[in-house]
Amino acid sequence: MSQAWNTAAIAEKFGIDAADLAVESISHTLDGVEYENVLFFSKSKAPRSGVLSVPNYFGIRQQALEIAAATIGSGHAVFVADVFGKSVRPTTGDEAMAVIVALKKDRAELRKRMSAALDALRTQTAIKLDAGKLGACGFCFGGTAALELARAGADVRGTVSLHGALDTPTPDGSKIKGAVLVLHGVQDPSVPREQVNAFIDEMSAAKLDWQLLNYGQAGHSFTDPDANNPGFFYHKQTAERAAVALQNFFGEQLA
Repeated sequence: MSQAWNTAAIAEKFGIDAADLAVESISHTLDGVEYENVLFFSKSKAPRSGVLSVPNYFGIRQQALEIAAATIGSGHAVFVADVFGKSVRPTTGDEAMAVIVALKKDRAELRKRMSAALDALRTQTAIKLDAGKLGACGFCFGGTAALELARAGADVRGTVSLHGALDTPTPDGSKIKGAVLVLHGVQDPSVPREQVNAFIDEMSAAKLDWQLLNYGQAGHSFTDPDANNPGFFYHKQTAERAAVALQNFFGEQLA
């Protein structure tokens, strides 16, 4: 590992003993830029399925690994994807916003980076995974990124967005190959009702296996313990319910 993670905290969120946690740094290169992802899994369970997880706008950091562990659970290997680049690790909200705004404006580039991260998961050698048992999810910006990966036709069995934006410049779900689950906080000011309705129309037109769960007391960032602003706040009950919904979804899709 190029960074010393608090593995005990990750293992606790993952629901396993610290000695049972394997954590690996997985690098890949795209267009001359190096990206550094983090893969972790239970050594005793040695899962054959894997979930690519995209963090919120701060990218890969300790909290992102803990949230992914708590939400996805130890039934799958978790691949926390780097879509910013190894040298880009925002430390302030302004820095983070600048990174994601550029990517949200260039969805082709975002899809390319997501596809490269998925390829890195497929080709990693730290654990033997079934290439037909991969899923993708994301938190906030990561939810948007996961949906763009699915819209690009990625070969994943399931895609989950947690409090992510649902809009896209090209609202065409016809290339989506797997099932879709959206976990949405109704009080999220960044995802107005019109955007939700447009997403419903997009998924319905593509005749996909899709679900939308609305959480009435939650807004944006409901899985982020540090979020505490109007409309953008942590909601423990919703975070726990969303984890159950996500684990049930991937339990079905990646079986």
